[in-house]
Amino acid sequence: MRKKIVILAAAAVIALGSTLMAQTFDPNAYNDLVDASSAETIAPGTRITPQNWTRYRRFMGTWMQLAFSGKVHFHVADTPDYAVVVGPTGNYPLPKQMREDSEKYAGQTRLIPNPTTGGYSWEGYRAGVPFPNPTDPNKAEKIMYNAWAGYYQPFLLHEFSHNWETDSFGNVTPEDTDDSFYRLMGLSDSPYAQDLPDAEGNLQANRFMQLLPEQAKYTTALELISKDSARLTEEYVFLPSLRRSLRLSSASRCTPILGTDYLADDTDWKPAYFRPRLIGRKKLLQAYSDPKIAYLEDSRLAYAGGDYKPGVAFPGWPKPDSNHWELRDTYVLNMQPTEALGHGYCYSQRIFYIDAQTWQAYNLENYDRNGKIYHMNWVIVGPINYKGENTIMARSFGFSVGMDWQNNHASPDIGYDLKMDEDAPGQYRESGIYTPGGLARVMK
Repeated sequence: MRKKIVILAAAAVIALGSTLMAQTFDPNAYNDLVDASSAETIAPGTRITPQNWTRYRRFMGTWMQLAFSGKVHFHVADTPDYAVVVGPTGNYPLPKQMREDSEKYAGQTRLIPNPTTGGYSWEGYRAGVPFPNPTDPNKAEKIMYNAWAGYYQPFLLHEFSHNWETDSFGNVTPEDTDDSFYRLMGLSDSPYAQDLPDAEGNLQANRFMQLLPEQAKYTTALELISKDSARLTEEYVFLPSLRRSLRLSSASRCTPILGTDYLADDTDWKPAYFRPRLIGRKKLLQAYSDPKIAYLEDSRLAYAGGDYKPGVAFPGWPKPDSNHWELRDTYVLNMQPTEALGHGYCYSQRIFYIDAQTWQAYNLENYDRNGKIYHMNWVIVGPINYKGENTIMARSFGFSVGMDWQNNHASPDIGYDLKMDEDAPGQYRESGIYTPGGLARVMK
């Protein structure tokens, strides 16, 4: 799941008369979802609407059932733009080198109980999927680590994004960013080295620069995600007004990212701090951006509210003329925080929907400390032809949204002009651009 960093303080909005249904965590709601082994299915071409959705509800995650119920603020409207049109299930294998690395290093990654965090750390990971065929013991932990590091990503993904921040009254604020994602260790992307020499122990680096609004332009944030699954993410921000970078506190895991509806731990979670429980392997609906519009600037018009008009029912809902839905084998994982995160941690239950082929966690449902539905994160990607293979890449988002179901705020955005590795402009490939020192280059 991808976090949008926007360094613009938004005005506080008091939500009056919230229509949020008091939805508490119910494990039976997840147990009742259709098992992947079931013969039950939905025929391609089926059109799901508010009139017939209950017939297919067991193929929907809880967040989707809530949206169709009409009892929450962000809901599926009874208009053609909100229809779910089911297509055939696609085949999106991991690229050849990653498949080879998964086989080559199978069995080398090990889980280690961590008495400090209360969960499991890992050791021995080189590249590929850490646990290609997760089985007991610790099957849930193995799936969790696959979702954390076993998806495919080349060395560099670069794209721009359009955002339409939406408040509880339906008002929309456009925001634009320049986003770069670097995989620094565990690479399966020849000719790049498996571990880059300047990775400094970091598995991943994410760099975001503000372009709009103008008053925040060039403000840049950097996340350094350590390969050590128990080490908290390092966060830095470059402030053009000061012409220097500041290091942010890594302890502020539940702090809202300014101007958005993402919390700091929505995508920077570290697996050693969670005790996962596998609910099951289910057969669930997931949206995909069609290749003909994915990663184009005008693709924002393929999602509700992408024209910046206020008052849409569900900001970012994919329109059926430019997107389709598939039934996907999906691991449903309940991630419960360990005591090391403290009693003040923002979430009591975290439900991860993880694609069983690509290992991407395309949707997260987060419940607050009282067990009420709180935040939802959703990513829609488009298939990419990469080195002659049709595949899915992590962080190559066609669309993503962070949604606050209690305060009725949403942060949808689309990515466009996607470039990978050597196709990305040179300034994004400079050595050290993904380090705290490299943030100063913004002023060049």
